[in-house]
Amino acid sequence: MGWMRFLLAAAVVFHHSTIPGSLPLVDGHQAVRLFYIISGFYMALILGRKYPLNRNGLWMFYTNRAARIFPIYWAVLIGAAVFYGAATIWTQRIPERFQWYNALSAGGHRGFLVGLGLSQLILVGLDGFSLFDFQGSTLGLGGTVIGGKTAGFLCLVPQAWTLGVELMFYLFAPILVTKKSRWLILICGGGFLIRTALSVWKPHESVSLNYFWFPLQIPFFLIGTLSYRWMKCCPDLWRSRWASIGAGWMAFLFVLGYGWIPVGVAPLLSCAAMGLLIPALFQMDGRVGVFLGNLSYPIYVVHILVKWILLGFLGVELTGEKKIPGALLLAASMCVAFAIENLIGTRVEAWRAKRMQALKL
Repeated sequence: MGWMRFLLAAAVVFHHSTIPGSLPLVDGHQAVRLFYIISGFYMALILGRKYPLNRNGLWMFYTNRAARIFPIYWAVLIGAAVFYGAATIWTQRIPERFQWYNALSAGGHRGFLVGLGLSQLILVGLDGFSLFDFQGSTLGLGGTVIGGKTAGFLCLVPQAWTLGVELMFYLFAPILVTKKSRWLILICGGGFLIRTALSVWKPHESVSLNYFWFPLQIPFFLIGTLSYRWMKCCPDLWRSRWASIGAGWMAFLFVLGYGWIPVGVAPLLSCAAMGLLIPALFQMDGRVGVFLGNLSYPIYVVHILVKWILLGFLGVELTGEKKIPGALLLAASMCVAFAIENLIGTRVEAWRAKRMQALKL
């Protein structure tokens, strides 16, 4: 599974830069949805195998998930704040992001900015703030502001809204994993029907709602949860080495060859394939896969900051160029992610492992 998580993180990096060559890789938006499916699988797995669904087990689950998310995120958030402060001093001009703050504040949206600032610290609620677009001093629901940017651009770590979505799923995961599969299928199907209805009824507003808002991301997490149950129901199917390898590579082909799939069915087919084939990916992790999988989260969180640092070195102030070669950005992000994982991630992981040993006693 580590290889797939790394590949999806790379897809997001390339989405925010350039794709090397003409690789028909999955786009960044769909990569995020596939991440949700993998997360749903993992949460069902660990809640079924590691954490008892009692008071102590749930406390351990929630705090361990928070420990994985927040320390690395806060480190990057502080790094981003330092970078923008240093850039302000170095260039003797206010960065574009701070100019946006001033314009919105002048337009009477200080409460929104305060709420957004608080949400950046705790992550919860960022998906809600991302539903809004802004242009100058104008703020409105996504799709209603002509030429507007999503409010996520106001954040120091713009992609952090997905972490808020993850945290919300963690909150409800212990409840969802206890429900019968037919209820999960019903919720999942209902969610997709609502997404489709919104796309037809409110085509402009639905773009933000369907992408950012947590309730409408639940179906993707549930595909992963159902995938775990599929693995439990058919254990013999995945014990065959060749069946696992074949199915695993099929999943990779859906991600690596996403651009070759007809646009109208690509999102549906890739989600269905991921849900069906995650059990095969779960069997494929070796040492390299585990290593790359551990880097996927810090790569995802840090790559925008790395992008702006690289643009600074490449003279963005002089050229106005805001694109970085994807291979360069991925390589640089991997180096920074490796340092972050070693300085923070491994220590947090050791602490979490020690707590789990105490839980088993």
